[in-house]
Amino acid sequence: MRVVPLVVLTAASAVIPAWAQAGGERPPQHAPVIIPGPGPDGADPVEPMTFQVPDAQAACDGEAVTPAYSEILPAREGMRLAGPDLVLAFATAPDGRVTDLRPVGAPPATEAKLQAAFAAWRFEPRARADCRLTVTWRTVALAEAETPDLLNYFAVDRRTGRLRDAVARRLGGDGADCGERWGGRRPAVAAYPDFLRGRRPPPGGSSWTVVRWNIAADGQASQVEILGSSGDADLDAEGLRAVSETRMRPGPARTGCVYNFYRTGETLPAPPMPAQEDRPDPLAACPEAMDERFRVRPRLVFPEVFRQRAIEGWALVRFDVAPWGAIGNAAVIEAQPAALFGEDALRLVRASQATPGFEAGVRCVVPVRYRIEAGDDTSAPD
Repeated sequence: MRVVPLVVLTAASAVIPAWAQAGGERPPQHAPVIIPGPGPDGADPVEPMTFQVPDAQAACDGEAVTPAYSEILPAREGMRLAGPDLVLAFATAPDGRVTDLRPVGAPPATEAKLQAAFAAWRFEPRARADCRLTVTWRTVALAEAETPDLLNYFAVDRRTGRLRDAVARRLGGDGADCGERWGGRRPAVAAYPDFLRGRRPPPGGSSWTVVRWNIAADGQASQVEILGSSGDADLDAEGLRAVSETRMRPGPARTGCVYNFYRTGETLPAPPMPAQEDRPDPLAACPEAMDERFRVRPRLVFPEVFRQRAIEGWALVRFDVAPWGAIGNAAVIEAQPAALFGEDALRLVRASQATPGFEAGVRCVVPVRYRIEAGDDTSAPD
């Protein structure tokens, strides 16, 4: 089987992405917030604001398995049909990490963040196959939501929109008039957490903390407290310090300000790529000239949900080449640690071309690696 030269796609290392710092906002990567429209004459929405909280159960060979490391999976917005509407197939490597992650069926594109979060889980150090993660959804009305559910929506996945603002007001407590962050006031002195202090999450992992406080008329923060966190004590301490040392410009006093800080672990390397000579394809007929003829049109599409967590991956894509250079019959042979890498690699190959030649190429294979570049310090706040 002929293997054309390796394609390597890189993304700047984002040990602590700039939008994760105080004052930053994560760019929207999903569908718009689903919120009922206003009633007649601009009245309140006809239906209550809702979101859905996931509950996940993992099993291998039909037996329940407990993760050694796990994170809360992100909630989703709006009211949808309840039930086990998302099943992820996966395997575990000898070190316990998740591999071969792929959806069973066709989940909405908005579930990609859930897949990336699950890719950071760890199980017992043991190679296992035929595993399933079954996710069920519990619909929560905002007016009746308890604090843990509000934190799940607010802290695990950073969103924008009316629903997030309403959740911030609920988290702020009775009489809260600040909302998220500064409450309409500007900082005179801004302090930021040291996101590298202490023990960080494991590679590919993420931790978060939500801080609540009041702002006095002179701009001083008071009654600073941790409202909830993932258990990262060092990030909790840094969040408290940063808010306490931040001073706002004089203005109206505010109560119930809330904000979440989060940080990621180091880069999680991709699982080893198998050697293609160990997997011969008797149907392949890819001439050596294809090494020079095949040209990738660079379209860096590092899966964003994995880039945010610094999780690397790779994919093997098989394709045919017509004598006139057209690419056809492209298909993913394998992708690790998740099928999403294969989807992007497939789009990359389909958008490529080969120069015309005398021979066609049948079942050529190109490896595509997704790597996080090291040494690019983006930890400074926006």
